Formats: sequence, C-alpha cells, structure tokens
Amino acid sequence: MFERPKLGDPLPTEDVDHFIRSLEMLIELRRHSLKGIGNQKDVLSPEGIGLARRVGKEQMHGRGYTHIAMTSLFRTAQTACAFAEGAGDFSGITLFLLEALNSRRMAEWRAYFQKHDVTLVTEDDLIITESGRMAVQFNDICFGLFAANPHLLCIGHTPFIECLVYGLTDKVVDPLKECEGVILDFDGRVFALVEEKRL
Repeated sequence: MFERPKLGDPLPTEDVDHFIRSLEMLIELRRHSLKGIGNQKDVLSPEGIGLARRVGKEQMHGRGYTHIAMTSLFRTAQTACAFAEGAGDFSGITLFLLEALNSRRMAEWRAYFQKHDVTLVTEDDLIITESGRMAVQFNDICFGLFAANPHLLCIGHTPFIECLVYGLTDKVVDPLKECEGVILDFDGRVFALVEEKRL
C-alpha cells in the first residue's frame, strides 16, 4: 500500500504519479450574500447577513476549510464572517485576497452587462480574455497550495465566478444567486466541476 511521504522525504520517481493522485484540493466558490441598497450597496443588508449565517449552518458546518479567499470589496469579507458564524467550526483558517475573483476592466464589464446582463456568453471577447486571465491566476494560487491538501473557500461576485469556472473547466454554469456556489476538484493537473450548490 502506498504511504504518503513525510515532509522532506525524497519521493521515489516511480511513485510520483501515484503520489499526485493521492492528493486532492477541494475548492468551493460562492457568491457573496445580499447587499444593501442605495448608499448601503457596498455592505451586506441585515437580510444578507442572516442568509449567509443560514447557509453557513446548513451547508458549511464540518467542511474543514483551510483557506478563505475574498475580493477587496467588504461584502465578501462580511459574507465570510457570517458563513463562519453560521457554521460555528471555522478555526485556524488562512485568509487572503485573490485577484482572480475580480476584474479591473469594469468599464468593459458594464458595457457587457448592458448587452447580456450577467449571463455568460462564451463567444464574447471579454469572456474569452478574462476567463483565461482568471484561470491562469487561480491555477498559480492553487498549485502553490496543492501540497498542503487544502480545502479552499472563495467568496466573490457574479459573473466573475462563472467566468472563472468557465476558464478552469470549460463548463458554463447558470448565474449564481446570493450565497450560491460551485464545488471544484483539482488533482494537480486539471480542474473538474463536481457540484453546484443552489439555494
């Protein structure tokens, strides 16, 4: 039976493929919760905090997250906190900002939204270029974390999550509602869409 080597042990060449297959990285991508309106649109509404707590309790307890990635927008951090409160068992988790969950091309995205709303149109030049960029950035992060067998929770925005999933898996998922998400598996080589988490 194959035994995983201890950190620092040399890895026999004939066992490299088996070792890689013995590792797995689970990735959960979730949209942030309900935001406020008017001058409160950058933060979660009370209903949004309640929704995220409920999703945390019902869908995230016992999941064993090791890392949480967010965007620079405060509502993703608020969502992470409310998920944690609901789940009640988030501890020892590494938090970080992840550029691959967002975009700096917002003027182009606003024009895209005028034409397509948040539906992913894979033939659109913006989707082609952004899905590729996001996938490369995300892959670099995942490859760096891979040896630790992490369980990564990412909290971002629609349609950027859907665009990232398309770039990673070549699969199109319908637009996510608040707190909905997808689960991916990464085996060190390819990403696979495992499950959609709908409310």
